[in-house]
Amino acid sequence: MNRVLQAHVAAARRAAVVALLAALTSSCEKGDAQLVGPRGREAFTRFVSIGTGISMGVQSAGVVYSSQAQAWPAQLSNAVGGSFAAPLLRTPGCFPPLIAPLARARFLSGNPSAVSDSVAGSVVAGDSTCSGTLGPFTPPLNNVAIAGATAGAALNLTPKLVAAAVAKYDSSTRALYPVVLASTQSQVTAMLVQGPSFVSVELGFAELLPAAISGRLAPATSYTQIGFTYVPAPIFAPVFSAIADSVKRSRAGAVLLSVPHVTRLASMRPAAELWAARDELAAFGVTVSPDCNGSANLIVAGAVVPLRAALALASITPRMPRKSQLLSCADIPGASDYVLTPSDVALLDGITEQMNAQIRQVAEKNGWAFADLDAVYAGFVAGRAPYRASEQLNCVYPYGRFMSLDGVHPNVLGHQAIANAVALAVNAKYGSSIPVIPPSGTPASICS
Repeated sequence: MNRVLQAHVAAARRAAVVALLAALTSSCEKGDAQLVGPRGREAFTRFVSIGTGISMGVQSAGVVYSSQAQAWPAQLSNAVGGSFAAPLLRTPGCFPPLIAPLARARFLSGNPSAVSDSVAGSVVAGDSTCSGTLGPFTPPLNNVAIAGATAGAALNLTPKLVAAAVAKYDSSTRALYPVVLASTQSQVTAMLVQGPSFVSVELGFAELLPAAISGRLAPATSYTQIGFTYVPAPIFAPVFSAIADSVKRSRAGAVLLSVPHVTRLASMRPAAELWAARDELAAFGVTVSPDCNGSANLIVAGAVVPLRAALALASITPRMPRKSQLLSCADIPGASDYVLTPSDVALLDGITEQMNAQIRQVAEKNGWAFADLDAVYAGFVAGRAPYRASEQLNCVYPYGRFMSLDGVHPNVLGHQAIANAVALAVNAKYGSSIPVIPPSGTPASICS
């Protein structure tokens, strides 16, 4: 039995012991023996988490049972001694995460994360492996969050709808929805049927992330549109309000999480930093274009650098030397070029701030807790050093101690930081005493 599975078993045993002691205590009419748990613990007896890949437990561009068990809602529930079930996905995942170091360009399944196509050019390869769950279960469970879910999807999208329009949805959506939800359930209806005592809502991230990590900005006019990469705040607002109305109808307590600025993720780097690191990047077979010199653009370094380094390495043959790969910082309008111009950044930042203002307002209007996930994410990159190619490509923690290998989703320490922020917000609003647990196992350096 591996260490992760042992940890799950131990956690389950602890939860069972706590539940047994609680039952024994409540059945005693006399005696001084009492079980003292965190104040507010009873609110988490039926805790349901609605959200995106952040709440589902995506790490390093994939999701597997170990990362699901490390997701912040599970850690929050553990802090109060509660039980929190999720549809745990067996190794290597659905879909498999990247493995360190990024220079290896491999997923946990062993498949490559970068390929060269004579027609499409160099592309980041996905891994369609979906190995199913660890055991049988009947959805929904406590965690109904799904990677890539927008507010529109959380409110309306069901496995049945996905199956009826296969061409409209990517492979990850088609695989994950029937695992997490019953056939005719959306995340919101799955929450309602469980009669929750407490609900967390973490939405809005997927409205903006595709634009930020691709560099292609295509606005949605509705959630039913095909091909959009971001959702303007006026489209998001009524849908989020409808979700809040459903949570209110459940009569549960709630915490709403803000949206991280997608232009400030760990995977983002200014063009000027890549130009400054051009000699080091050249050692990995990446030639930084002169158009990066003096450019004000923002580059999705988390995508372009590992991709180009991997393709350069793969180009080596017994008869041919390594073929250097060009990294340009020029924006190509309408293309997925991994480049954000200052106007792109301003647009996405403006939408983020409008969304967060609404989320905070909805929380205050309903008397719910508001947890500033954006502030937590800002802490993940605060004070980081200038870009270094060797750090990104060779280190186990290329984006710092709180971020996973995709530079977008947190690792286990990052999830603990989110759980702490949510606990503090819930304690402040509801007068509970959920313990804050400092992240443990912090590496001595990001190359540990």
